[in-house]
Amino acid sequence: MNGNSGRTMMHVFYAAHSGVELQPGVKQGSGSGHGGSEGRVQFRFFLLKPPGATDKPTQIRFMSEPPEAYDLAWGMEMLLNPALSPQEYESNGFRVKSSGAKSSVSYRLPPHVYESAAGKVQTEVGIEAYWTGTGERKFALFVSRGNDFINVPIPRAGFRFAAAFLKQLALAQCWVEKSEG
Repeated sequence: MNGNSGRTMMHVFYAAHSGVELQPGVKQGSGSGHGGSEGRVQFRFFLLKPPGATDKPTQIRFMSEPPEAYDLAWGMEMLLNPALSPQEYESNGFRVKSSGAKSSVSYRLPPHVYESAAGKVQTEVGIEAYWTGTGERKFALFVSRGNDFINVPIPRAGFRFAAAFLKQLALAQCWVEKSEG
């Protein structure tokens, strides 16, 4: 928020069937020893058209720590660099795949795992660049949770903007509110 103006840093990227919303998030305290709240970066992936009569979720939220969001922005900048070789990507923790006419490079944040009533739940957020058979480069952000997966293709300009926005948001969310006492 900027003062009392009611404004929030937020941006939504839309694709044909899905989207992702990037905005500030808050982790309520007690877990890290200070007892207060902490800034986070929230990703909300969603489907524009519900998957029908299935029980699949239409949205998945992922709350990242600011350094994770900043790391994802770094990965996006790496994917935007056309001069890097597959070996350079692999040495930086990216996955490189080639099958037929399609090649891709992806990067995932470390998974977030938590226990729920249904058991262990693991969520991963990542980015991907892939080349079509015609050599055109495409970009995407994605989330996976169990068997659920939402992919959001983003044009080059939007992907570049998302990288800059995530950096800014990550830095703005580096705060801790200590509880009194």
